[in-house]
Parts: sequence; C-alpha cells; structure tokens
Amino acid sequence: MSKKWEFLYLSQEDCIAAGGTDMGGAMQAVERSFFLHGKGDFIQPGKPVIRWGGPETEETTGRIMSMPSWLGGSSYKEELEKRNLIGPVDTAGIKFIPARPWNPEKYGLPRASALIIIVDPETLIPACVMDGAIVSAMRTGAAAGVAAKYLANPDAKVFGLVGASVQGRTQLMGMKKGVPSLEICRVYDINNKTANQFAKEMSACSQMKIEVVDRSERAIREADVVSTATIASAPYVQADWYKEGVFHAESSFWDTHPEALQVMDLIFVDDWYQVKHHGVDVSWRAVRDGVIEESRIIGNLGEVVAGKKRGRTERKQRILFNPIGLAIHDLSEAHRVYQNALQMGIGRKIRLFKNPEAWLKKIHL
Repeated sequence: MSKKWEFLYLSQEDCIAAGGTDMGGAMQAVERSFFLHGKGDFIQPGKPVIRWGGPETEETTGRIMSMPSWLGGSSYKEELEKRNLIGPVDTAGIKFIPARPWNPEKYGLPRASALIIIVDPETLIPACVMDGAIVSAMRTGAAAGVAAKYLANPDAKVFGLVGASVQGRTQLMGMKKGVPSLEICRVYDINNKTANQFAKEMSACSQMKIEVVDRSERAIREADVVSTATIASAPYVQADWYKEGVFHAESSFWDTHPEALQVMDLIFVDDWYQVKHHGVDVSWRAVRDGVIEESRIIGNLGEVVAGKKRGRTERKQRILFNPIGLAIHDLSEAHRVYQNALQMGIGRKIRLFKNPEAWLKKIHL
C-alpha cells in the first residue's frame, strides 16, 4: 500500500468556482448543520480565542479563533434527503480565523481571513485545505436566513439592516432566501459611501428595493425583519425601536442594549453552551447581569429545525436570534464546497508526504 498522501487545496477563486457564493446552497448546508445539532449528531468543543485584553477588545484590537468540529448525518440520511438538505457529512474539520480591525484601512486587506481543514474520515489525515473567508461569511448570512425562515412572519415585507460591509451583503441574501416575501431593505452604515455602494451593487441580485437611511434607528423602526452586522464596540439598539412581530438576528456582539431583550417574547441562540463559553453575546450579558432570567433563553435553533421545540406561535411575538457562530456551520458549508470541487475537478492536489518515515533519516544536530 502506498504511503504517499495528497490533499486538495482550494483557493478563494476555486471556492467561488465550486459554488461558494451560492446562497441557496449555503442555506441548505447550514440548515443541515442546525438539524443535526438539534438531533445531537455532532461534536463541537468550546472554541479557543486569543485576545489581547478582554472580550471587548475583539472589535478594536482583533482576535484569533480556532473552531474544530465533527458533524454526522448517516443516522438521518433519509430525513436529510427528504428535507433537501444535501446528505450526511460524517467527518471532522477545523476553521482557523484571525481578524485585525485595521487591516482594510491600513493595508488594503480583509479584516478577517480564514483557512479550513477537512480530514479524511478513515485516516483523519487532511483531505482538503481551503480558503475559509467565503465559507465563513456565507454561513453567517445563511444562519440568519435559516433562523428567519423558522422564526420570522412568513409575509414580512421590510428588512432593516445595520452594517453594509461584507457581512451585510450575506445577511441581505440570507434573509431574502429565508423570507422570500421581503421587498424593501432599509440599510444604514456609519460610512455613507459604503451604504450607497451596497445599494447600487446589491439591489439587482437581491431582487429588493434598497433604501439608504441616515440613522440606525430609521433602519430598524417599522422593520419586520432586522439584522445588525457591525463591529460596533458599544450598544445602540433600543427596546422601543422594535415593532410588534419583529424578528431580529443579532449576528454581531455589541449592537443591542441588554435591556432591549426585556421586550422580546422569544429568544433563541445557536448553541447556549458556546454563547456562554465565549462570554460576549448580548444574550449572555443580559443573563449574566441579571437583566433577564436564563429561562428566557428558549433554546437552540437546531431544536426548532429538528422539531423538538416550537418557534413563533403568534404574529405579534417579538423574537431575537442571537448566534455566536458555530464550527459545524463552517464544516457543513465547507464540505458542500469541497464535494462540489471534487465533482467538478476544481483545485490543486498538493503532496503532504511521499514517505512519512523518510524524515527520520534526516535528523541531525
């Protein structure tokens, strides 16, 4: 048996060619991971984070996160196929994602970059190493979109968005895919030029009318669906901004005042253990500081997707979804792109080793 081992390398351009920017596919992959999370068919340790200070410094100084996970699916193969959720994953992987807030302005580089490794399930040796930036951005927008599919009013018309950069774009597409009735997006960004560019470039592909507004409050008031996706380091969203029946995906950390959660009828997260472990999200800060009781956290969205808990039961309910971002979402979406690449012959094979024992004869002082 040959000892040689090669893995598939996928650049960012390869990921695009393999369908990495297809929000419909990303939504399938992320809903699959929510479903398997609700069924308990996953392994996901608390993610280690390198910070230069407390949690608040993540938005000012940066961070490095490592996100390992294993995701199953074989036991639910028929149900996954019935739900059009692609199929089992049955392997493990890890996302390495460092972020520096000053990269765009200082170096013309992305704020965050990422690499994802997917292992061969039999040997646990890397089978694929790929760019993770697209996967990371797409799965975050897709997670909000899946949540909206299950928790928003199905005839919602107005989407209020705060933050018009990379994450704002995937939030827009995820929300439109999850709630097809959405017609108007009111967007605010602290950088008006960014907001206007967003409106110009995203209107056609989202099939929505996009209006740029001059305050975050104007984006949120009267919105049926809300997404906050910024790197704000202090809260600004107030409780009285929410209309009856609103669904809010708080996909960033500091946008919403903890007190605003008091008006929410239902609060869901993606994984309460992970939220507590990271110690930053508004749902955890509200519980930690005694603003709301922990019992107000209804549960994990996967429980709703898997049919174990109910989501919205009344039109007038105000509902918050506060995800931390799960490694299983990255793995599920990365696995989808990887499988596409294999079928399409995309990527480059790189040899990891020709003879794994040859180096032993090269040891020297």
